[in-house]
This record gives sequence, structure tokens and C-alpha cells, in this order.
Amino acid sequence: MIISLAATLSVDNDLEANLNSMEKMLAEAKKDRSDLVLFGEAFLQGFNGLTFDYEHDINKIALGTKSPAITKIRQLAIKYDLAIGFGFYENDHSGIFASYMIVDKKGETLVKYQRVSPGAWIPEANVEYRRGKEFPVFEFMGKRFTIMVCGDFWEDELLDTIVQLDPQVGAFFWPVHCDYTEEDWKESEHKAYRHRSQILAKPVFFVNNFRTEADEAKGGAYVWRQGTELAALEPGQEGLLRYDFK
Repeated sequence: MIISLAATLSVDNDLEANLNSMEKMLAEAKKDRSDLVLFGEAFLQGFNGLTFDYEHDINKIALGTKSPAITKIRQLAIKYDLAIGFGFYENDHSGIFASYMIVDKKGETLVKYQRVSPGAWIPEANVEYRRGKEFPVFEFMGKRFTIMVCGDFWEDELLDTIVQLDPQVGAFFWPVHCDYTEEDWKESEHKAYRHRSQILAKPVFFVNNFRTEADEAKGGAYVWRQGTELAALEPGQEGLLRYDFK
């Protein structure tokens, strides 16, 4: 199975731009014979797309799983014969979730994860900005996976739950949005994130968004296993990291 990590441009509140960015990477991944392409956290609407004005966000920003934008992603999966994973802000029965969905090669929902940790929300967010309750395990091409989004893996109270999944899965997917400069990432954060992966026996697939603003995410994608770096796409530019997962 070939898994590709797409560290690519995500713009706040520009669905068309982000879908175009997604399709550009999907076309490249198809040439590389990929089976699954993973994008970053909150990729579809952009990480800073929410205003935390609930009426605005629920009506203008958050999307249902059958919305036109997500229907377009389902169509892209069919067009390129690729499974696609992407982060988005979800409207689920009038609650807003920081979610991550993977659709299979036929555009059907393979898994939908709602972020468990609170880091996506500001302290003042009302109760309608909700959190998920579990880390779903799912199967793709005969292998089992789970998803943890960004700060999930940094919350000590969630570690026992995540570690208990280790024997059940072949790998963990870790989409993030990390606003580190290239210098900070190189000097300290890269080591910290890689070191965190040592907690798990199974490989960790890490992918960050890319932004053009100087103080925002600069991409980067990695495959780590017990602290060993199996593959790397360093931050600083858009790119696709291809990994043959056996």
C-alpha cells in the first residue's frame, strides 16, 4: 500500500482554493501509484477559518458530510481512484466539531473522527463547539489504522487510550496544523515530535498544512517509528511524501 502525505496550501475560508490545492496533489499522487492521500488538520476550511461566533460559524463555515464541498472530494476520489483523508470543521446536528474524514476510492466514507482533545477551541467557545469521545479503528486494504489530530497526542490524559490502540492497528495517522517557523522546527520542535512517536510501537504518519504567511504553518511530513525517521519531507515548501507501507 502506498500512502502519500500532502503538505500543501490551505487557505482560510476559500473552499475553491483548497479543493484546487487538493486536486493538484491528487493528480501527482496518482502518478506515483498512491492508494491513500492524507491532508492536514482543518484543511478544507483553513485552520483559522472559524470566528467562534456560533451563528456565523454554523451557518457559514461548518460543513455537513453531504455538503457540496465534501461531495466534490468524493468525486475526486472516484476520478483519481484514490482514498482521501482531510480535516474539516463539521456541522453535526448543529454541533461544531474539528473532524477528520477519510473517503475510500469509491468516495464512500471510510471513517470520520471528531477531535477528542480541546486544543482546536478557544476557552470562550460555547458548548456547541464540541469534542468527540473516541478514536475509531478502521480498515483499509486489509490493514487497520486510527487517527489522532494534532494536540490529541500531547494530552497526557489521552495517552493511555491511544497506547491501548497500539496492538490493534498497523499505523497511526497524525494530521496537524503546527505554526512553527522553519528555524524553530529544525532547532527543537522536530526532535520533540519525533521523540513523542517513541511512545508507540507502530509507525506514525505526520502531515502538516502549508501556509504562505511567515508566522504560520510551513508544511512538512514524516513517517516515524519508535523515534526512527523512516521518511521525511522537510518544511518550507509544498510537497508530497510517498511511503510504501507494507
